[in-house]
Amino acid sequence: MKRTIFLFLIFSFSHLLTLTALAGTKDAGTRKVLDATAAHIQKAGGISLQFIATTLSGKTVQGSTSGRMDIMGNKLYMSTPDMLTWFDGKQQWSMQTGDNEVNLTEPTGTELQTLNPYAFLSVYKRGFNYKMKKGTLSNGKEGYKVYLNADNARQDIREMFLEIDNQYNPVRVSIRQGKSHWVRLVVTSFKTGQKFAEGHFTFPTKKYPNAEIIDLR
Repeated sequence: MKRTIFLFLIFSFSHLLTLTALAGTKDAGTRKVLDATAAHIQKAGGISLQFIATTLSGKTVQGSTSGRMDIMGNKLYMSTPDMLTWFDGKQQWSMQTGDNEVNLTEPTGTELQTLNPYAFLSVYKRGFNYKMKKGTLSNGKEGYKVYLNADNARQDIREMFLEIDNQYNPVRVSIRQGKSHWVRLVVTSFKTGQKFAEGHFTFPTKKYPNAEIIDLR
C-alpha cells in the first residue's frame, strides 16, 4: 500500500498554472478569495466528495488512486480501492481493503495538514505569500487560479496551487512538501450539507468483529 497516498490528499500541478516566480506579496484581492472560500467551506456542514489523488516526485508520478471522502469539521472518512481511513479529530484508523488488521494512530500536526485536503483554509493565514489570476479552470468552469509560496523555505509545505470556482469550491489542490514531493487532488464531485450518522468517523468494530487493532499511538 502506498501510504503516502493517504497522508497527503492535497495535490500539485506544476503544469497547471503559469504563476511561476511571482514576487512574494500578500495580495489583498487574493486574500478576499481565500477568505470567502474558507467561509464557504466552514458553512457547508458535512461535505462528501469524489476525488482522484496523485503523488509525484518532481514530475514523476509515484502513485495514484481515486475514492470518496466525507468531511465534517476536522473529522474525516476516506474510502479508496486499497484502503479505508477513519479520523475522529484525534485518532486515525487505517485498514487495507480485504485485510483484518487496523492501524490506530494519532496523526502529528504535519500529517493532519496533509490528511484533510482543505487544511490550506487555515494554513494560508500564516507564513505564506499569495497571488492569483482569473480564468478558465481545468474543469472548464470560470474561477480563480491561486499560487501560494512559503515565507520560510524550511516550512514543511513549500508551495501550493489552487483552483477555486466562482462558487468558492476548491476543485483542484496541489501541494509541494520538501524539495520535490508533490501531492495533487482533483475533485470530481462535491456535495455540501451532508448528514452523517453518529460514529461515521470512528472505526466500526461491529462491522469488522474479526479485525485486529494494532495500537501505534
